[in-house]
Amino acid sequence: MPARKIILLFDWQTTSTREISRLIFLQCTDDMTYRPNIKEIEKSYVNIRNHWKEIDDQLDKEKIGRKDTPFDQGLMDNLLCGWEYIDFFIRKKDYALLSKKGGPDMLEINHRVHYGLDTALRSEYRKAISATTEKFTRQVKPLRSYYSKKTRNETSATKIAAEIFVSIVGQPQVFIEGNHRSGSIISSWINLINNQPPFVLTVDNAISFFKPAQEIKQFDKTSRWRSLTQLPKYKKSFREFWKNHCSEQFAVK
Repeated sequence: MPARKIILLFDWQTTSTREISRLIFLQCTDDMTYRPNIKEIEKSYVNIRNHWKEIDDQLDKEKIGRKDTPFDQGLMDNLLCGWEYIDFFIRKKDYALLSKKGGPDMLEINHRVHYGLDTALRSEYRKAISATTEKFTRQVKPLRSYYSKKTRNETSATKIAAEIFVSIVGQPQVFIEGNHRSGSIISSWINLINNQPPFVLTVDNAISFFKPAQEIKQFDKTSRWRSLTQLPKYKKSFREFWKNHCSEQFAVK
């Protein structure tokens, strides 16, 4: 295995505050970046769909709580639509997630996990989409600042990905609904562009994923910045979870 190298890619947007508009931290073994293995992800999702009743019953038994949205074919197709979206940008070598320009739009990832590419459905839920857009616009700025700071300091991709997930899922949350689904894809994007495998929900890891994710969701805080800086317990435990459950099975070059 060749030695890993760290590459910093950024360009400056000249404004009065001279803010960085694109800052990407890539930790690569070669010129090929990981992509999501859509076929393997779909296989895992089919398995979850087929065993969802048992998973949901176990969530209830362990007092984690049943999920409001069942893992049915429609949800599965929409999640795959989200993975295909980020794969498109990786193929283009456009790695600017959490930037003000370029790369996949986090808001579009959330729209896809809810509505896929169904234009009629999006039109029907246009008020919900508008409300989600408004909330996202309020909540995303500190997230971008945090990401830029951590990548600039060459913090490990695994740590950044896990803490971004904690911030998306924890109150006040980035989106109105679908924060777990969107957050796992967004954080997996950070892994992938740093040549790390993604996190994909499986029958084996579902309970161990939903338990800390639910605790993070219920943590009471009112500020996005506090969610990034004042969750040491959850951030540490979820970093370990993320590190241990991201799998090469779901990555391809």
